[in-house]
Amino acid sequence: MYNECDNNAKRSIYGGSEMNGRTNQVAVLVSHLGNPFEASLVSYVESALQQRGYSMILQTYRQESGENSLRPLAERVDGLLLMGQTLSDPTLEHFRQQGIPIVSLMHPAWEKHGIPSVDLNWLQAMRKTIEYLQSRGHLEIGYMTNGDPAHYHTYRFSAFIRAMQMCKGRFDHSNVLNGGGTYLKAYDAMEQRIVGGELTFSALICANDLMAIGAIAACRYYGIDIPGKLAIIGCEDILMSSEVFPPLTTIQYDRDKLSRAAVDLLMARIDGEQADPPAPMLEGFLVVRASG
Repeated sequence: MYNECDNNAKRSIYGGSEMNGRTNQVAVLVSHLGNPFEASLVSYVESALQQRGYSMILQTYRQESGENSLRPLAERVDGLLLMGQTLSDPTLEHFRQQGIPIVSLMHPAWEKHGIPSVDLNWLQAMRKTIEYLQSRGHLEIGYMTNGDPAHYHTYRFSAFIRAMQMCKGRFDHSNVLNGGGTYLKAYDAMEQRIVGGELTFSALICANDLMAIGAIAACRYYGIDIPGKLAIIGCEDILMSSEVFPPLTTIQYDRDKLSRAAVDLLMARIDGEQADPPAPMLEGFLVVRASG
Protein backbone atom coordinates (compact mmCIF):
# COMPACT_ATOMS: atom_id res chain seq x y z
CA MET A 1 0.00 0.00 0.00
CA TYR A 2 1.20 3.51 -0.88
CA ASN A 3 2.38 5.46 2.16
CA GLU A 4 3.07 9.21 1.97
CA CYS A 5 5.73 9.09 4.70
CA ASP A 6 7.56 6.27 2.95
CA ASN A 7 7.37 8.14 -0.34
CA ASN A 8 8.82 11.31 1.21
CA ALA A 9 11.64 9.27 2.73
CA LYS A 10 12.45 7.77 -0.66
CA ARG A 11 12.44 11.18 -2.29
CA SER A 12 14.73 12.51 0.42
CA ILE A 13 17.22 9.74 -0.33
CA TYR A 14 17.30 10.84 -3.98
CA GLY A 15 18.05 14.44 -3.10
CA GLY A 16 14.58 15.89 -2.67
CA SER A 17 12.97 17.63 0.25
CA GLU A 18 10.70 16.05 2.83
CA MET A 19 8.95 19.40 3.12
CA ASN A 20 7.70 19.54 -0.45
CA GLY A 21 8.09 15.88 -1.46
CA ARG A 22 10.19 16.79 -4.48
CA THR A 23 13.30 15.12 -5.83
CA ASN A 24 14.33 17.97 -8.12
CA GLN A 25 14.97 15.35 -10.78
CA VAL A 26 13.36 14.71 -14.16
CA ALA A 27 13.62 11.48 -16.13
CA VAL A 28 14.36 11.88 -19.85
CA LEU A 29 13.76 8.93 -22.17
CA VAL A 30 15.79 8.69 -25.37
CA SER A 31 15.49 6.17 -28.18
CA HIS A 32 19.09 6.15 -29.38
CA LEU A 33 21.88 8.26 -27.89
CA GLY A 34 24.09 7.41 -30.86
CA ASN A 35 21.81 9.59 -32.97
CA PRO A 36 23.43 13.06 -32.95
CA PHE A 37 20.03 14.74 -33.16
CA GLU A 38 18.74 13.11 -29.96
CA ALA A 39 22.10 13.59 -28.24
CA SER A 40 21.97 17.33 -28.92
CA LEU A 41 18.38 17.52 -27.66
CA VAL A 42 19.51 15.90 -24.41
CA SER A 43 22.20 18.55 -24.02
CA TYR A 44 19.71 21.40 -24.45
CA VAL A 45 17.19 19.76 -22.11
CA GLU A 46 19.85 19.29 -19.45
CA SER A 47 20.83 22.96 -19.68
CA ALA A 48 17.21 24.09 -19.36
CA LEU A 49 16.66 21.82 -16.36
CA GLN A 50 19.81 23.02 -14.62
CA GLN A 51 18.59 26.60 -14.90
CA ARG A 52 15.48 25.46 -13.01
CA GLY A 53 17.54 23.79 -10.29
CA TYR A 54 16.82 20.30 -11.61
CA SER A 55 19.04 17.40 -12.57
CA MET A 56 18.33 14.76 -15.19
CA ILE A 57 18.05 10.99 -15.09
CA LEU A 58 18.69 9.70 -18.61
CA GLN A 59 17.30 6.36 -19.72
CA THR A 60 17.21 4.66 -23.10
CA TYR A 61 13.79 3.38 -24.02
CA ARG A 62 12.49 1.74 -27.17
CA GLN A 63 8.99 0.43 -27.70
CA GLU A 64 10.11 -3.17 -28.16
CA SER A 65 12.31 -3.23 -25.03
CA GLY A 66 9.42 -3.34 -22.56
CA GLU A 67 8.46 -0.91 -19.81
CA ASN A 68 9.22 -2.74 -16.56
CA SER A 69 12.35 -0.67 -16.04
CA LEU A 70 10.37 2.59 -16.29
CA ARG A 71 7.99 2.18 -13.36
CA PRO A 72 10.59 2.53 -10.56
CA LEU A 73 11.38 5.97 -11.97
CA ALA A 74 8.09 7.24 -10.53
CA GLU A 75 9.64 7.18 -7.04
CA ARG A 76 12.78 9.04 -8.13
CA VAL A 77 11.54 11.95 -10.23
CA ASP A 78 9.08 14.84 -10.28
CA GLY A 79 8.36 14.60 -14.01
CA LEU A 80 8.94 12.52 -17.12
CA LEU A 81 10.06 13.92 -20.47
CA LEU A 82 9.56 11.68 -23.47
CA MET A 83 11.32 12.10 -26.81
CA GLY A 84 8.48 11.08 -29.06
CA GLN A 85 7.86 7.64 -27.52
CA THR A 86 4.39 6.24 -26.87
CA LEU A 87 3.96 4.51 -23.51
CA SER A 88 1.37 1.83 -22.82
CA ASP A 89 -1.83 2.70 -20.96
CA PRO A 90 -0.86 0.70 -17.82
CA THR A 91 2.49 2.51 -17.57
CA LEU A 92 0.85 5.90 -18.10
CA GLU A 93 -1.69 5.09 -15.41
CA HIS A 94 1.12 4.09 -13.03
CA PHE A 95 2.78 7.49 -13.43
CA ARG A 96 -0.55 9.29 -13.10
CA GLN A 97 -1.32 7.49 -9.86
CA GLN A 98 2.05 8.62 -8.52
CA GLY A 99 1.31 12.21 -9.56
CA ILE A 100 4.14 12.33 -12.11
CA PRO A 101 3.36 14.64 -15.05
CA ILE A 102 4.50 13.69 -18.54
CA VAL A 103 5.39 15.85 -21.54
CA SER A 104 6.78 14.79 -24.92
CA LEU A 105 9.48 16.65 -26.83
CA MET A 106 8.53 15.68 -30.39
CA HIS A 107 5.12 14.53 -31.43
CA PRO A 108 4.71 10.77 -30.93
CA ALA A 109 3.52 8.44 -33.66
CA TRP A 110 0.50 7.53 -31.54
CA GLU A 111 -0.99 10.34 -29.52
CA LYS A 112 -2.14 9.62 -25.97
CA HIS A 113 -4.79 11.67 -24.22
CA GLY A 114 -3.45 14.11 -21.66
CA ILE A 115 0.20 14.11 -22.79
CA PRO A 116 1.07 17.41 -24.48
CA SER A 117 3.86 17.48 -27.03
CA VAL A 118 6.22 20.20 -28.26
CA ASP A 119 7.46 19.95 -31.81
CA LEU A 120 8.06 21.59 -35.13
CA ASN A 121 5.01 22.33 -37.27
CA TRP A 122 5.83 19.47 -39.59
CA LEU A 123 2.84 19.98 -41.88
CA GLN A 124 3.91 23.55 -42.55
CA ALA A 125 7.57 22.53 -42.93
CA MET A 126 6.79 19.69 -45.33
CA ARG A 127 4.48 21.90 -47.39
CA LYS A 128 7.20 24.54 -47.77
CA THR A 129 9.69 21.87 -48.78
CA ILE A 130 7.39 20.29 -51.35
CA GLU A 131 6.50 23.70 -52.81
CA TYR A 132 10.21 24.46 -53.08
CA LEU A 133 10.87 21.20 -54.93
CA GLN A 134 7.88 21.69 -57.22
CA SER A 135 9.12 25.18 -58.08
CA ARG A 136 12.34 23.53 -59.28
CA GLY A 137 10.48 21.14 -61.56
CA HIS A 138 10.28 18.06 -59.31
CA LEU A 139 6.94 16.32 -59.83
CA GLU A 140 7.85 12.85 -58.56
CA ILE A 141 8.96 13.15 -54.93
CA GLY A 142 10.02 10.14 -52.88
CA TYR A 143 10.23 9.83 -49.11
CA MET A 144 12.56 7.87 -46.84
CA THR A 145 11.07 6.97 -43.50
CA ASN A 146 12.17 5.02 -40.45
CA GLY A 147 10.06 1.93 -41.08
CA ASP A 148 9.06 1.59 -37.42
CA PRO A 149 5.38 2.63 -37.07
CA ALA A 150 5.91 3.45 -33.37
CA HIS A 151 8.80 5.87 -34.03
CA TYR A 152 8.29 9.64 -33.96
CA HIS A 153 9.37 9.74 -37.61
CA THR A 154 5.95 8.31 -38.44
CA TYR A 155 4.37 11.65 -37.52
CA ARG A 156 6.69 13.41 -39.99
CA PHE A 157 5.72 10.90 -42.68
CA SER A 158 2.03 11.58 -42.04
CA ALA A 159 2.73 15.31 -42.37
CA PHE A 160 4.51 14.67 -45.69
CA ILE A 161 1.52 12.75 -47.08
CA ARG A 162 -0.91 15.49 -46.03
CA ALA A 163 1.38 18.19 -47.46
CA MET A 164 1.58 16.34 -50.78
CA GLN A 165 -2.21 16.34 -50.93
CA MET A 166 -2.32 20.06 -50.11
CA CYS A 167 0.23 20.76 -52.86
CA LYS A 168 -1.65 18.50 -55.30
CA GLY A 169 1.46 16.41 -55.72
CA ARG A 170 1.54 12.87 -57.04
CA PHE A 171 2.22 10.53 -54.13
CA ASP A 172 3.04 6.92 -54.87
CA HIS A 173 3.68 4.44 -52.04
CA SER A 174 6.21 2.70 -54.27
CA ASN A 175 8.37 5.82 -53.85
CA VAL A 176 8.64 5.27 -50.08
CA LEU A 177 11.97 3.87 -48.87
CA ASN A 178 12.68 2.30 -45.49
CA GLY A 179 15.93 3.81 -44.24
CA GLY A 180 15.67 2.51 -40.67
CA GLY A 181 16.57 5.91 -39.24
CA THR A 182 20.32 5.31 -39.68
CA TYR A 183 23.09 6.10 -42.14
CA LEU A 184 23.90 2.47 -42.99
CA LYS A 185 20.32 1.30 -43.53
CA ALA A 186 19.61 4.37 -45.63
CA TYR A 187 22.70 3.63 -47.73
CA ASP A 188 21.47 0.06 -48.26
CA ALA A 189 17.95 1.17 -49.17
CA MET A 190 19.23 3.68 -51.73
CA GLU A 191 21.74 1.18 -53.11
CA GLN A 192 18.94 -1.33 -53.76
CA ARG A 193 16.97 1.30 -55.66
CA ILE A 194 19.94 2.32 -57.78
CA VAL A 195 21.10 -1.23 -58.58
CA GLY A 196 17.53 -2.31 -59.31
CA GLY A 197 16.98 0.62 -61.67
CA GLU A 198 14.09 1.88 -59.56
CA LEU A 199 14.87 5.57 -59.17
CA THR A 200 11.35 6.59 -60.16
CA PHE A 201 11.54 9.99 -58.44
CA SER A 202 13.67 13.08 -59.05
CA ALA A 203 13.67 14.29 -55.43
CA LEU A 204 13.83 12.52 -52.07
CA ILE A 205 12.85 13.88 -48.65
CA CYS A 206 14.31 11.93 -45.72
CA ALA A 207 12.80 11.89 -42.21
CA ASN A 208 16.19 12.74 -40.69
CA ASP A 209 19.60 13.95 -41.79
CA LEU A 210 21.39 10.68 -41.04
CA MET A 211 19.29 8.88 -43.63
CA ALA A 212 19.73 11.73 -46.12
CA ILE A 213 23.51 11.57 -45.70
CA GLY A 214 23.44 7.78 -46.17
CA ALA A 215 21.39 8.20 -49.35
CA ILE A 216 23.87 10.81 -50.64
CA ALA A 217 26.79 8.45 -49.96
CA ALA A 218 25.15 5.65 -51.97
CA CYS A 219 24.44 8.01 -54.85
CA ARG A 220 28.00 9.28 -54.83
CA TYR A 221 29.37 5.72 -54.93
CA TYR A 222 27.20 4.79 -57.92
CA GLY A 223 27.78 8.03 -59.81
CA ILE A 224 24.30 9.50 -59.36
CA ASP A 225 24.61 13.27 -59.76
CA ILE A 226 23.18 15.28 -56.86
CA PRO A 227 21.20 17.41 -57.35
CA GLY A 228 21.31 17.03 -61.16
CA LYS A 229 19.66 13.60 -61.29
CA LEU A 230 18.33 13.42 -57.74
CA ALA A 231 17.71 16.17 -55.18
CA ILE A 232 17.97 15.01 -51.56
CA ILE A 233 16.57 16.90 -48.57
CA GLY A 234 16.86 15.99 -44.87
CA CYS A 235 15.22 16.99 -41.61
CA GLU A 236 16.79 18.36 -38.38
CA ASP A 237 19.90 20.21 -39.63
CA ILE A 238 22.41 18.33 -37.49
CA LEU A 239 25.98 19.65 -37.37
CA MET A 240 27.41 17.33 -40.03
CA SER A 241 24.73 18.31 -42.57
CA SER A 242 26.74 21.27 -43.78
CA GLU A 243 29.98 19.25 -43.93
CA VAL A 244 28.97 16.39 -46.25
CA PHE A 245 29.42 16.57 -50.03
CA PRO A 246 27.34 18.01 -51.44
CA PRO A 247 26.19 19.97 -48.36
CA LEU A 248 22.70 18.87 -47.34
CA THR A 249 19.57 20.94 -47.86
CA THR A 250 17.47 20.31 -44.77
CA ILE A 251 14.59 21.45 -42.58
CA GLN A 252 15.99 23.32 -39.59
CA TYR A 253 14.94 22.10 -36.13
CA ASP A 254 15.45 24.73 -33.41
CA ARG A 255 16.61 22.31 -30.72
CA ASP A 256 17.34 24.98 -28.11
CA LYS A 257 13.97 26.72 -28.36
CA LEU A 258 11.92 23.51 -28.53
CA SER A 259 13.82 21.88 -25.67
CA ARG A 260 13.23 24.91 -23.45
CA ALA A 261 9.56 24.99 -24.42
CA ALA A 262 9.17 21.33 -23.44
CA VAL A 263 10.92 21.88 -20.10
CA ASP A 264 8.78 24.98 -19.40
CA LEU A 265 5.65 22.97 -20.12
CA LEU A 266 6.75 20.11 -17.86
CA MET A 267 7.65 22.49 -15.03
CA ALA A 268 4.24 24.14 -15.25
CA ARG A 269 2.64 20.74 -14.73
CA ILE A 270 5.03 19.87 -11.89
CA ASP A 271 4.10 23.16 -10.21
CA GLY A 272 0.44 22.22 -10.48
CA GLU A 273 -0.65 25.10 -12.68
CA GLN A 274 -4.29 24.59 -13.55
CA ALA A 275 -4.03 25.68 -17.16
CA ASP A 276 -1.01 24.49 -19.12
CA PRO A 277 0.57 26.98 -21.48
CA PRO A 278 -0.26 25.98 -25.06
CA ALA A 279 2.12 23.36 -26.43
CA PRO A 280 4.05 25.28 -29.10
CA MET A 281 4.53 24.22 -32.70
CA LEU A 282 7.45 26.17 -34.11
CA GLU A 283 7.75 27.16 -37.73
CA GLY A 284 10.25 25.15 -39.72
CA PHE A 285 12.68 26.74 -42.17
CA LEU A 286 14.32 25.11 -45.15
CA VAL A 287 18.09 25.58 -45.14
CA VAL A 288 18.98 25.46 -48.83
CA ARG A 289 22.40 24.03 -49.62
CA ALA A 290 23.78 22.16 -52.62
CA SER A 291 22.00 18.79 -52.38
CA GLY A 292 18.59 20.00 -53.45
